[in-house]
Formats: sequence, structure tokens, C-alpha cells
Amino acid sequence: MKSLNYFLKESSGDILKPKRNKWIKFNPNELSNSEKEELSKEFIDLIQTAYAPIGGHVKFTTADDVFKDNKITHWKVIDLHGSPDADVIVFGKESKYGIKSVGVGHDGERDSTRVYLDAKAKDLSKPGYYVEVSGKLAEIMLGKYKVPSVDSEEVIKKVLKKDIKWHGEHPDGKTPGDGWYTRKIGNSDHTKILLGKPKGI
Repeated sequence: MKSLNYFLKESSGDILKPKRNKWIKFNPNELSNSEKEELSKEFIDLIQTAYAPIGGHVKFTTADDVFKDNKITHWKVIDLHGSPDADVIVFGKESKYGIKSVGVGHDGERDSTRVYLDAKAKDLSKPGYYVEVSGKLAEIMLGKYKVPSVDSEEVIKKVLKKDIKWHGEHPDGKTPGDGWYTRKIGNSDHTKILLGKPKGI
């Protein structure tokens, strides 16, 4: 026979109990397997919606991917709309340089996108938060929000611990920023810029 908890814990609203318009943090490593399973089904939909315009997230393609990496411990969710479930999620991993954002999910509503962008810019303006971005998000963060970028090839290599092909200015000659580089993610090359303020550099 299934317990009462089985029937109660069916969504992020039941499991995380977010308060309207307030970000809450959680560490998935502190949740039960059944709770993570339920959240992953909901969160993958939000992630796929957020990344649909660029063909999807490189590493998060199914519900099984959501909590696969137990080093991604920095999760935040916010409820904005009628139900108590999460409408926006952001997630990242901790390193000696702070918290590196690795993804976002949202329900596709305009206010959800705005809340995400505002929160992202606020975090990236504080020491100890950083992210690799490209495309429209990079243009918005650099242009509208004036988020700082890391423009040193040496520092980027130190923070990422990855092989990169350094560009400086974007290869297209149009996108703003002076810290562009290309590196392999998955099986393909991606041109990125590191935004934020990694600590200790």
C-alpha cells in the first residue's frame, strides 16, 4: 500500500513549498529519491521550454539528466503564478571560484523570463557568481544589465580548467564583449563568454 506521502508529494509545490514571488534554495542531495524523481519530471519541462529557442540544453535532455550530476547542488526556484509550483528554476555547481550557473528552466511566460533575467544579472554582479553564455543572453546581460565579463584568457583557463580557443572580440565582429572563446561541450564546439565575478582571481 502506498503511503500518504506518496500521494501528497506530487509536484514542486508539495515538495519544496515555495512562497509566491520569493526565491527559495534547496540541495537535491538532501531530498529522497522519490522526491527527486517527481521534481525531475517537472523540471525537465521547464528546462526544455527555456532552451527550445536554441535547440535544447546540451546536457539536459531527459528527466534522468536533471539530478544526474550530484555536484550541481545550488538550486533556486520561484513561484510566480496561480499554482504553488515552480515557474522558474536556476541551477549551478560550487567551485573554489564560487557558484557557476549551468542552467535555467521556466514556463515560457514573459514575466518568468523577466524575473529570471533580473535575478541572473543581480547574482552576476556579486563576487562569487559566474556563468558561460552566448547568443541573445550574452547580448542582454552585457547590453541591458551591464554585467561584468572576464576578458583574460589566462583567468578563463584557470577558472574553467578547460582547453579553449581564444578570440577576444567575437568572431562575428558584431556581438559585444572582449572575452570570447570557443571550447568543446559535448561533441561540438561552442563560442562563449564568461560573465560575472569569480572569486579569488
